[in-house]
Amino acid sequence: MIKPLRIPSLPLLNRRQPSLADLGALIDLLPQPALLWDKPAGHFLLANARATELTAFTRAELTALDPDMLFEPAYPAAASQLSPGSRLANLPLRQGGSVEVIATHIGLDPQKSWFLVTLEPVSTHQQQRAEQQRQAARLEELTHLAGCATAHSTGQAVQLALAACHRLTGAGLLAVYLARPNQPSLVRAYTFNMSPTSAETEVFPEQIPAAEVPQLLQATPWAPGKRAATELQRAARAAKLAYLASAPLGAEEAVVGLLISADPGGLLREDHLPLLRIVAATITGLIEQESLRSNLVDNETEALRAARFNAVVWGASQDGILTLTRELGVVDLNPAAEEILGYATREVLDQPVGDVLIGPDNLIPALQAALQGIPTPNLGDVRLHRRDGTAFPARIRMLPLIVGDNLEGVIVLLRDLSEHEQFQVRNQQLEQRALLGEITAIFAHEVRNPINNISTGLQVLALNLPQDDPNQDLITRLNQDCNRLTHLMQSVLSFSRPAEARPEPVELAVIIPALVDRWRPRLARLNVRQEVKNSAHNTTILGDLRNLEQVFNNLIGNAVEAMSSSGGNLSIQVRPGPTVGAREHVEVNIIDDGPGIPEDIRVRIFEPFFTTNRNGTGLGLAIAKRIVTAHKGNIQVSSVPGGTVFQVQFPLIQANE
Repeated sequence: MIKPLRIPSLPLLNRRQPSLADLGALIDLLPQPALLWDKPAGHFLLANARATELTAFTRAELTALDPDMLFEPAYPAAASQLSPGSRLANLPLRQGGSVEVIATHIGLDPQKSWFLVTLEPVSTHQQQRAEQQRQAARLEELTHLAGCATAHSTGQAVQLALAACHRLTGAGLLAVYLARPNQPSLVRAYTFNMSPTSAETEVFPEQIPAAEVPQLLQATPWAPGKRAATELQRAARAAKLAYLASAPLGAEEAVVGLLISADPGGLLREDHLPLLRIVAATITGLIEQESLRSNLVDNETEALRAARFNAVVWGASQDGILTLTRELGVVDLNPAAEEILGYATREVLDQPVGDVLIGPDNLIPALQAALQGIPTPNLGDVRLHRRDGTAFPARIRMLPLIVGDNLEGVIVLLRDLSEHEQFQVRNQQLEQRALLGEITAIFAHEVRNPINNISTGLQVLALNLPQDDPNQDLITRLNQDCNRLTHLMQSVLSFSRPAEARPEPVELAVIIPALVDRWRPRLARLNVRQEVKNSAHNTTILGDLRNLEQVFNNLIGNAVEAMSSSGGNLSIQVRPGPTVGAREHVEVNIIDDGPGIPEDIRVRIFEPFFTTNRNGTGLGLAIAKRIVTAHKGNIQVSSVPGGTVFQVQFPLIQANE
């Protein structure tokens, strides 16, 4: 029976004085070897079970040990590295020898009379320190792993994650296999090798068949001596690797790849698979982040493209577009709407649409219907008023502006029909002119025969009258009028019913000098000097020779007529014309130094029946313009006092014509 012993008052025990049995029960609960030391008495009072396990001594034998061996440091140099209250000591063992321990004494009372002495083997301490350092290093690597997402690119981030995986698991060979679109297998995307020059560089195959992926997702790693069931495991066996482990990338039901780890000689650590899964989750996040970023970039690009497209449509649309709020206030107008209505957007911003679109009574009901989600494809042809008060015909459409499931406002599409009305009027005029042309052609045809009869009768009368008869002058004037009417009727028929063209290759550099040669006698008689210049290397066009001669004869005749009073210079220049689209042209300029053509006459010079020559029909230039247009060409005139230029352009013939 243990004799009760009075002990100093302990702060932890203030209700009653504990017995040695109570204290023995307490120190037996400690996880490390421990002794209770009575400093004034100079000996140990108690030893716990852990101390007996460490030394194989009984409790009584332990309490009989000399305390000095635990409080006098055996290695003074090393003792300075311990925490305060700790000493290095050699604790004897029953079987002989000793164990190096760290003895730490802790005071239990204010008077420092009683001490709890804990004993920790140095080897255990070192193991704990090593484990602590390993845990600290692991935490640091996990921190680095979490920071991989800040890398400049996904490839760099994955490589950093693989390097961290090597430091965490000790695996010298790592690879990431990813699924690719339209490929049934996983493709090797990233690798890590501690010995890039060694033969292990080519251990991992380029692809893993999809059928082998489920086997690689099993939790048990492959090791030598196990059956190699997959191509990857067979490659590991051939390379004599110490192990091969894998972890999935992505969720179990949606695997997007695999993380493979191996090493030619290292041991598979106990925490290898959990750490491998952590790295796999990190790499999965990096890949998903890249996919999300790529999708965001694609969406942003598509949104930017759509915005640019909408901006182009908004600005280039010939229809006016008004955007309204749910309260029917004006938000925006496109340029066409500004031009049609005469308002700038800033002037009508937030104004009621009724103050901008002024006109039809059914406008507001249609807008109210649009706010209910009911579009009005056509409000009908109505008349609106511009800012200056002028009315114009318009066609209006109302469309609800719905974003998702929410109605955000109303779109009003506005088309100005003024040009349409003008086109209808112009079309009616053209129809009337066409009808008038038909009537004129019929009239000219019918009148020409009576004129011929009158002319024949006048010629007979002239033959039956003496040459000195006073009526001979009258008959001559009447004959001249008949000839003039016949020429006029012929011009009218040519204008209203042009002869059918017979297109063929025509060399302008040949026909124009030939025409000038025909005019040479008359030009000499009128003291008109002529000049023909050709600077074009190609002057072949597709045209009707007779019609083209008519055009140039008419233009030369007009130039000669302008210079007939005092003579002058006629210059005809053939030169390369402009390129329209992919079609090259040739240009012919007929230049005279006559008095010129006044502006009021020049703007009407190609109109039918417009002439300043009392003996002319007014159809020559109109017919010339029609012929040039039929040849897909262009004719225009420019004039100043002292000269006139008629410019004619024709497209050159192409190889397929």
